[in-house]
Amino acid sequence: MEPRPSAPDLARMRVEGEVAGLCRAARSDDDATAQAAVALLGDLGDPAATETLTDCVEPPGATRVWVFREAVAALGRLRDRRAVPALLRFLEGGPSPDRWHQEDAVFRALGSIGGPDVVRVLVDRLTQEYPSPAVLDALTELRPPEAVTSLLVALWGLLPADAARAARLLGTLGDPRAGPALLFLAHAAESSAGLRRAAVEALGHLPGLPEPPVRGRPSEDRLRRALRDPDAETARCAAELLSRTPEGRRGLWGTLKTAAHDPGRPEAPPSAVLAVCDLMARRPELVDAGFPEGIDTLVLLLRQAPASTVRRAAARTLGVLGGRQAVDALLAALGDERVGEAVAGEVSRLRVPPVGKLLTLVADGDGDLQRRGAARALGLLECAEAAPLLMAALDDAEAPKPRVAAADALGMLRHRPAAERLAAVAADEAEPGTLRARAVHALGLIGAPESLPVLLVCVRSPKEPVRLRAVEALGEFPVPEAAVALGPVVARDADRASARAALRALGRIGAPALPVLASLAERLRTDVAGELIAALAACPGPGADATLERLAVAPLPEEVHVALARSLGGRRSPGSAAALAALLADGHPYRCSDAALRALAALGTEEAAEHVLTYCREAGNFDEGVREALDVIAEQRGTAAAPGP
Repeated sequence: MEPRPSAPDLARMRVEGEVAGLCRAARSDDDATAQAAVALLGDLGDPAATETLTDCVEPPGATRVWVFREAVAALGRLRDRRAVPALLRFLEGGPSPDRWHQEDAVFRALGSIGGPDVVRVLVDRLTQEYPSPAVLDALTELRPPEAVTSLLVALWGLLPADAARAARLLGTLGDPRAGPALLFLAHAAESSAGLRRAAVEALGHLPGLPEPPVRGRPSEDRLRRALRDPDAETARCAAELLSRTPEGRRGLWGTLKTAAHDPGRPEAPPSAVLAVCDLMARRPELVDAGFPEGIDTLVLLLRQAPASTVRRAAARTLGVLGGRQAVDALLAALGDERVGEAVAGEVSRLRVPPVGKLLTLVADGDGDLQRRGAARALGLLECAEAAPLLMAALDDAEAPKPRVAAADALGMLRHRPAAERLAAVAADEAEPGTLRARAVHALGLIGAPESLPVLLVCVRSPKEPVRLRAVEALGEFPVPEAAVALGPVVARDADRASARAALRALGRIGAPALPVLASLAERLRTDVAGELIAALAACPGPGADATLERLAVAPLPEEVHVALARSLGGRRSPGSAAALAALLADGHPYRCSDAALRALAALGTEEAAEHVLTYCREAGNFDEGVREALDVIAEQRGTAAAPGP
């Protein structure tokens, strides 16, 4: 008997393309060796690989459960039709409670391979009691039209657990015969929220509207119930379906009218109104075609709907529709305390923004709220013409809300002449904290070098909003002074949000921040370690590489080590191989070793490849991440898998 190949032999065989050696290993009496070899063969498009894997699914190979399942999964990845007869022979014994895991693996593989004989077997399984979900998944991948009839027969036996999966399959098949059943599931009170959603989504893939499952009630009546579903996606799909017929569209417009004139009625819940508004915004031609009073209704909703979400949706739709009446309504709604800021965004996105009217409102609007909204809209429009009026509003101590909006807008304009005045506001501790914080934020957007001294003072402010905005703003100043000021925030600020913001700012500063980041890595604050790694990854050069490599041996949470491995892999510094290998040591969880293996393979050096092979030898692990790393190494060596059939 030939000696049994060991784990390192298998890994080396894979990267050197030794198919014959892997085939011998797959026939080993040792299950662990055979299972690993089988998994590796599934990544090779070689005829010998298919033959060996097929042998593993034939008796007596089928009695070795884990080797069998690995071989079946490998055959599915190869998608080789030569494996189909052996897989079908395994199923000939019929369903069995003792081997349902094996059967499910076979169904999934057959779904990947396909073919008329496969479809016949899968469709036949639908007629049996309690067909496996894996059968449905396989048919979903293959999408055979001939499955519709059997699937409709099986549908009621799949309730409740697998009916949603079956509904999605019926939708992908797109056969109108499925319509009545899907309509029933979408409407039935017994259907779960997930099933209703799946049924309505599936109906969207069918042409037109289906006939109702029973006489008397039109399909539109049943879909109106789905329109009132609390689930937003279900309501959205129902609205799209109803828009397909005149009767359905009349129902949609009726929902909006009811919401506008009698918002307390259950026929027009917010979810339904939002769905109709979304439809009108995506397809404005529907308004002109069948809802002539649509603008009037939307204006009413914008003015008086109890729910802020509905008002915002009405504003968005009016913005898309445009026209004088819509624009006037939006300008008036700039003074709405609850939705004024959202309305300002819609005004800024109008095809022809009413700049002149906005300028007039900033100077002499109907109250502070409307002036605030107009200022915000002009800032979003980056309207340089508004700068003098915004500067005047910033100085208007009698109008606190417009002052805040003016500071924001001047920042969005990047108006350099405003930097001096904004700096004075930011430094004045007698000013309200909210205004100072917004002025600091604006200074960061403008980025004038003369503003830096004020920001360096504000980053030590006892007022949290001012301090946090200063931390964010310093990230726009790529100079060592800004980085030095941010270091203590990371090291000593008890507020994690401030520390995280400071690290993000250091990452934006880039190379000038490296000395500070390296110092922070020496006295690591573990609750923001992930942000520290991201900031270092944004810094170019070997200094950042070295700091990241040192962190590989630090006791950090799993998710941080995963991020570290990914960062090192993305930088592809050959010197990172040893640090990444440290992340493969005992004690590191799977996700960490998986990320480290992928990163090592990405380095493309012999040293990195040897670390991967050593890990395979010692761990005997050949799961998906390991195999992907070996695939990359094989490609680098010119021994990558050949294309499959």
